[in-house]
Amino acid sequence: MSGSRQKPAPTKHSKTEGQSVVPDSVELETKVSPSQSRARNTFETILSIAGTLLSEVGFERLSTNMICKRAGLTPPALYRYFPNKYAILHELGRRLMEAQDEAVFAWIHDGGLNTQTFEETVASTLGLQKEVNEITRAFPGGAWVLRVMRVIPALKEVRLESRELVAKEVLDALRETLPDIAEDRLVTATRLTIELMFSATEMAIEEPEQEDNITQEVCFLVASYHDRLRQSP
Repeated sequence: MSGSRQKPAPTKHSKTEGQSVVPDSVELETKVSPSQSRARNTFETILSIAGTLLSEVGFERLSTNMICKRAGLTPPALYRYFPNKYAILHELGRRLMEAQDEAVFAWIHDGGLNTQTFEETVASTLGLQKEVNEITRAFPGGAWVLRVMRVIPALKEVRLESRELVAKEVLDALRETLPDIAEDRLVTATRLTIELMFSATEMAIEEPEQEDNITQEVCFLVASYHDRLRQSP
């Protein structure tokens, strides 16, 4: 986090799925990184309440004034840490992606990619997919955080950086488990499966009544792909 304010770039505007106008370029960094206990509590309260309100009223209606009212804070107290609601959403998005990523890294470390059969790959992938879904569902405002990261240009980078970080770790692991596969093919396989699995999580969160079907199907697809890679000459 940066302790100094950066001058925001000229603001352009776009719409979120045909709704209200939002800026393409806006200041996203937190103003102050809290160090004392009371300041950290305030910082965390702002984020927690923002996530809760996001679930209740959605992105369009969410405002810093609304967050302040629910948190019992004055606007200056909030603006000490966040310059606008987009900076709050940026921090929420960063934390959600970090939580998802850590689950993937732990899965890799525990041998999640070291499977030998189609059935083993399905079971291993299913365990990871369910965990990531649960992390997202339990995160304050998780579904809305995913939505705004998809549609607001200024926040898309958080999502893209997460995918790149995960891709690097998965690729390193696949080089060991599939040493005979050409590098360019491994890179493509990694990118495709990561996008597929994260997209499935987004679908599952948006359509909870279909979550089991979506999760099962994406795991079958990923396992089939990896099984084909294993059998490649």
